[in-house]
Amino acid sequence: MRKTFYQTIIIVAVLSMLACSDRQNHNSSSVIESTSMPVDSVPLLYTIKKDDVVIRSGPGEKFPRLINEKATEALHETQYCTVDRSVKAEVLAKKANWTKIRIIEPEWLSDTHVGWIPDDVLVSVGEVDSITTITIDPKEYEVIVTDHRPAVQNFHVWLKRKRFDEDYVFAFTKAFRKKHCSMQCNVAVYDSRSIKSLVLVYPLNDREYLRLADHLISLSTFDAVEVRDWYPYQDFHYKELGGRNWKKNKAKY
Repeated sequence: MRKTFYQTIIIVAVLSMLACSDRQNHNSSSVIESTSMPVDSVPLLYTIKKDDVVIRSGPGEKFPRLINEKATEALHETQYCTVDRSVKAEVLAKKANWTKIRIIEPEWLSDTHVGWIPDDVLVSVGEVDSITTITIDPKEYEVIVTDHRPAVQNFHVWLKRKRFDEDYVFAFTKAFRKKHCSMQCNVAVYDSRSIKSLVLVYPLNDREYLRLADHLISLSTFDAVEVRDWYPYQDFHYKELGGRNWKKNKAKY
């Protein structure tokens, strides 16, 4: 039976974003208190320019990483608190080239994701909005499959550009949503039209999985439009099947 591949998407584990301990040793507490900054009633919000940025208990790599206690308990292996491009944060303090942040969005991280990250990974939300606002050229893409349902639209899009990066694809998807989506929608972006015959296939055999993984650039779902899901099928299963055309920025294993 053939269904949309959206029905087979495994929800990305949120363990890395669950409650974390903000334990700071006695030596670091005085440093943090002395650099505290007043928090405005409407703080300037920032986001992160990279993925998997570790939060530390103090301003420097000598300070321990905050432990993600729930993820550690679930996986029986030490996991650390990280932040990525999907969050919004306020600045609490600065020290040298480090900034202490508190996550504001998603709200359920506000009490646990409080700590220090390098200055150079922070960018204001306003700046991101200006960077990721583009006008897309109809000649540079083609909608190869649509699979719309009563509650959600599903677009499968071939991006014809030869040169692109994660930032461009994110901006492209935002612009595509604005132009084409009239309700909640999912947008899958591919780097080849040849993948058209596979986009509605379920289940995929091993060979089909590898092929789809190599050409599915990004998947943007209606409930996580700010998440940059870069080559989402190039995962542990991809490696187990012998996939070699790795296109992610870095392997997470």
